[in-house]
Amino acid sequence: MTEFDTITCLTDLGTSDESVGLLHSILRDLAPTSRVVDLCHDIHPGDVRAGSLMLARSVPYLASGLVLASVGSILDRPAIAVEVGDGQAVLVGPDNGLLGAAVAVVGGADRAVQLTNTEFHFVSPGVQHPARDVIAPVSGHLASGQSIEQLGAEIDPSLLLPSLVPMSRLEEDGSISAEVIGKSRRGAVQLNLDRDTLSSLGEVLILEFGEEKRVVHLQHPTEVSPGQLALVDDEYGLLSVATGRDEGLVPTGLDIGAEVTIREAT
Repeated sequence: MTEFDTITCLTDLGTSDESVGLLHSILRDLAPTSRVVDLCHDIHPGDVRAGSLMLARSVPYLASGLVLASVGSILDRPAIAVEVGDGQAVLVGPDNGLLGAAVAVVGGADRAVQLTNTEFHFVSPGVQHPARDVIAPVSGHLASGQSIEQLGAEIDPSLLLPSLVPMSRLEEDGSISAEVIGKSRRGAVQLNLDRDTLSSLGEVLILEFGEEKRVVHLQHPTEVSPGQLALVDDEYGLLSVATGRDEGLVPTGLDIGAEVTIREAT
């Protein structure tokens, strides 16, 4: 019987009502010796891709244990529990692409089950609330030692809905098409590519977005002059567009989801 002493939570529930407090209370009741860590509850409602990206960025640093993730207000498919790392961790959440990238980051799934055994769910007086009625109580039971096999039908992990995290791509003309996938509080924007992806293009590049074309250098953040726009390494091993040392602010048009083309400067 495996018990987990840490439950890390990521949801789109916000903190303006009782929802997150209810999760804590449910977990406290079912797994009183487990500690709950709130990673984030401010994902924009229903933004599965943003939640998936945040979870994928964070999972290498999370304490071993359970990850309770819930983004979306309706379960179109049964929620799932995915065991990874030879049983060191289990990710519990909707089968809507939220967990896929994080599972891949930690080496793939050992096994997965659909949470179809209602013995471990709460009965709702109205419409089922995925986090409160399914994902939280199942997480509490797992943390207190319930075996994953009892939660429902085991399924092939390859049948899970894939992650919505976008991938950069090499175009026929040799350019790289990327996408803005995040924005820091300082204003730097994260792209879905790393330094190795640009290795064949050199360190002086043309950055195209919207109607803009900018010459940028591929640099370490400490090498960027104040006010200079550059492609810099970030703390997740990806590249970000930023200006200056700790300035971060970038031109308009580089919002999350914006397409960016990078080509060699000639």
